[in-house]
Amino acid sequence: MIWPAALLAGRMLSWWVIAASLLIEAVFVWQAFRLTPLKALLATIAANAVSAAIGLLAVPFLGIVLEASLQGSGIAVTINWNTFSPAGWIATLVIAVAFNLAIELLVYRYGFKLAIDRRAVLLIALANIITAGLAMVSLDVVPTEDYGILGPGVLAK
Repeated sequence: MIWPAALLAGRMLSWWVIAASLLIEAVFVWQAFRLTPLKALLATIAANAVSAAIGLLAVPFLGIVLEASLQGSGIAVTINWNTFSPAGWIATLVIAVAFNLAIELLVYRYGFKLAIDRRAVLLIALANIITAGLAMVSLDVVPTEDYGILGPGVLAK
C-alpha cells in the first residue's frame, strides 16, 4: 500500500534532496539565529539528521493516521477526499513541514541552546516549506520508479 506521505518521506531521503535541503536550510538557520555560516551548517545538519531519523517512520505513520481518520470518520466521503488528490498532497506537505519544524526547533533549542523567537520560527518554517515542497515537486520531475504516475501533479501537462 502506498500513499503520499510514504512517497514524500522516501523522496526527502534521496541524496540530492538532502544536499539541496541542507544548503537551503543552512541559509535560513544562519539568518534565524545569526550564527556563523559554518555553525549554521552544522546546526542544520544535526537538526535534519534527528528529523530524518524520526521522520523516516513518523511522517508515513502520520499520513496513515490522517487517511484512517478521514476514512473511518466518514469525512472522506463528505468532502470527496481522494488520497492522491491535490488536497491529499497538500495535507501531506503540511504534515511533513509541521513535523520537521517541530523536531528541528527542539534540536536548535535544546541541542544548541538557541533562543527560539517568532522570527526564527517563521524562517525555519519557510525553509521547511521550501525544502519539503522541493521534495514534493521533484516527484513530478523525477518520478519514482514504481509509482511514477502517483506524483502530486504540480507540474502536470
